[in-house]
Amino acid sequence: MSHKEIRKNPFTNEWIIYSEARQARPDRKEDFCPLCSGSPEVPEFIEPIRIPNKFPALEIGNDPKKISSGEFRTKMSNYGKCELVVYTNIHDAKFIDLSNEEIFQIFQKWMEATKEYSLDKNIKYILPFENYGEDVGATLIHPHGQIYGFPMIPKEIEKELDAVKQFNKKNNSCMFCNYIEEEQERDERIVFQDNNLIALIPYFARHAYDVFVYPKRHVNFLHQCTRTEMDSFISTIKQIIVSLNNVFEKDVSYSLSLHQSPLNTQGSNMFHLYFKIHTPQRNTKSLKLLGAVETSTKTYINGMLPETAANILREKMS
Repeated sequence: MSHKEIRKNPFTNEWIIYSEARQARPDRKEDFCPLCSGSPEVPEFIEPIRIPNKFPALEIGNDPKKISSGEFRTKMSNYGKCELVVYTNIHDAKFIDLSNEEIFQIFQKWMEATKEYSLDKNIKYILPFENYGEDVGATLIHPHGQIYGFPMIPKEIEKELDAVKQFNKKNNSCMFCNYIEEEQERDERIVFQDNNLIALIPYFARHAYDVFVYPKRHVNFLHQCTRTEMDSFISTIKQIIVSLNNVFEKDVSYSLSLHQSPLNTQGSNMFHLYFKIHTPQRNTKSLKLLGAVETSTKTYINGMLPETAANILREKMS
């Protein structure tokens, strides 16, 4: 059996990535950081740097051709890219501690990777993201993020793309843009907005503090944004994370992800870029843990209406 492959669930059409090599990841010594400048794993650096993931879930190999060995057994070769972006040579810094210019340099690494990955016709989606804190699985303190390049469109993104295609066919307009306009008219869930972007907790939020940040202008990729738009993203994302810390009176764990159009996919220009900031924190003492209903049926139970959460977070933004 291959130690790395991607298998399809025939009941849901989801793809599951298997990478047994990741079990070999060592426990990190508390007195050693592999991401510090000049360590055996990272060369000397000053500005943000992209480096290969030593234990990748996906890596370039055989072309990801689908192989079926029965009605219920479809798989493809493990294929893709996994990188780290080390933000700074300051070991105990945080994303929110970095200057706007330093975060723009991180954005530049994301944009470089997006352009590079798009040249590989086998890569269908790129996800730049950061997991910060133990509650979302971060194992290294040194400030860093990751970039995944997938040989398929992940199921959640595929469902979004299908929805916007159907909406466009029916209404001849962007579903995201129309949704943003409606949220502006109702003004119930908006956390912050300026001329370039709108940050909100959507009507359909799965978790109490899922914050989506949309550009008001329809763009597919970050590199299509103006510097002014990127500056708005940077300052707003930092302020949202600071405000979440203030809401919960602690340094919260969070995931920050950039959702762009799928790559090398027909109709992907209908997709509208957005950032998502998610924390599992539901109150000052407790996390939102997924129970049997969520894990078994993907039916989420949210203990707070988005309007309530948006109002609490909005007060902390001011």
